[in-house]
Amino acid sequence: MDLPPRRTALKLETADAHAALDAMVGSFQTLDDYKRYLAGIAAFRLPVEAWLSQTSLPADLDGYQPHMVQSELEADLADLNAVEPKDQPAFQPPEGDGVVGLLYVLEGSSLGARLLAKRAEALGLSAEYGARHLFSQARNFSSWRAFSERMENVRGYDDRAAARWANTAFDYARSAFESALNAKYTIGRPDQL
Repeated sequence: MDLPPRRTALKLETADAHAALDAMVGSFQTLDDYKRYLAGIAAFRLPVEAWLSQTSLPADLDGYQPHMVQSELEADLADLNAVEPKDQPAFQPPEGDGVVGLLYVLEGSSLGARLLAKRAEALGLSAEYGARHLFSQARNFSSWRAFSERMENVRGYDDRAAARWANTAFDYARSAFESALNAKYTIGRPDQL
């Protein structure tokens, strides 16, 4: 089955950036690996969601609300005494009218969350402890469907701007994960190191 034209184009335009991020996230096999992942995803999602919560979406997305995981992420960080890296700069979207590209990345992450939730579960984490954000995304496939159906009907859609915004989101996520991988303090409370 062919993807709708805009999804197909964004998938092609972001393939390299998406693959680079997936390689960086890798497969966490220990709790320390997971804590680094958690710090990285928090350093990405929290600033992006804060920015997005202050932004008006295109009118053609009416009836759709992005699936936010801020509260779940903050609870997961607290459960595991993990700390979000603080050296991540604020999210700055590129120029142009391409917020649909950013939403494509955020909502598309629910697809990968299904696999990551299984990996987290193997480490003893759950929807009630340490991996709330993953289970929330994995169980909320309806948000991806609602977004992907509406994105095809956005009037004034700028495919180049959408690709720029999507690639910027992937690059920002990669930067967040690099910060987490390089920060020793993400593995425990600073007073424990």
